[in-house]
Amino acid sequence: MRRMWGCARKRIAGLRGCVLPRRMLESPSAAFEFGEGPDACLLLHGFSGAPSEMRPLGERLAQAGMHVVAPLLPGHGTSATELLNVSRADLLDAALAALSQLRGARRIYLAGLSAGALLSIEIAAQTRQRQGDRALTALALLAPAVRFAGTTWIFAEALGRLPVGRAPIFLNKGQRDIVAPPAESANPELRADGSLTRAPLAWGRELRLLSNEAFSHARRVRVPTLIVQGGRDRTAAPRGARLLADRLGARHIELRMFPESAHVLPVDRDGPAVCEAVADFFARITNRTSTDASHG
Repeated sequence: MRRMWGCARKRIAGLRGCVLPRRMLESPSAAFEFGEGPDACLLLHGFSGAPSEMRPLGERLAQAGMHVVAPLLPGHGTSATELLNVSRADLLDAALAALSQLRGARRIYLAGLSAGALLSIEIAAQTRQRQGDRALTALALLAPAVRFAGTTWIFAEALGRLPVGRAPIFLNKGQRDIVAPPAESANPELRADGSLTRAPLAWGRELRLLSNEAFSHARRVRVPTLIVQGGRDRTAAPRGARLLADRLGARHIELRMFPESAHVLPVDRDGPAVCEAVADFFARITNRTSTDASHG
């Protein structure tokens, strides 16, 4: 499990017990793995994003004693051409495969950003039905893209309905939806944080269907869930977070709004507070499940 990427790893100063794949030092789009605790958390980045956008959350959870895994989803980390060759089903299969690597953990948590949050909903909705899988303990959904805003709405809801099939048509994504500006990159295909600069037009449809399916299946989610939303989000409409909170089938649902941040929450202005909110939520759920077990 700890060698799932087959690469050498290196201790990182300042993160006791946390380890990082060596190639993470070379590429922000590389998968990473932190910590060695008995409880585990799978982190899923967003559409056209990269694991680096989840790294601050991974570091915070590892400091809290968790084993954290953040895979690079198929079609990401290289070019929009690679993304054209995969579907939403491929992303879900990859996320489920990564989750299966955590089966030996005492408790399993799941956190996703944007489309990663949609994948997290899909996983949580079906995990309870899969024999042999350890049930999820809790879920954190960051900027869940169940309702789109701005140019993403145009991409998914308008252009995503055009009959383009898998035609190699690509759209520039423009600036990332983040209040704190990212660093510049010399690579025309990737930003400095490893996210893609373009998106295949065919993925407008894929993103719309993934959003619709996740929202439809949200009623099947029974595990405690934290929803985190940025007040300046121009990608996932803030009202979607409230609609999702009403839609989920879980009894324990918390909704936190961070007014100074946009879409990529862990690395935006409220990033440290967002990471703390997720860590605190998971800790409270852990304490509750430990108490319930001791009284059982």
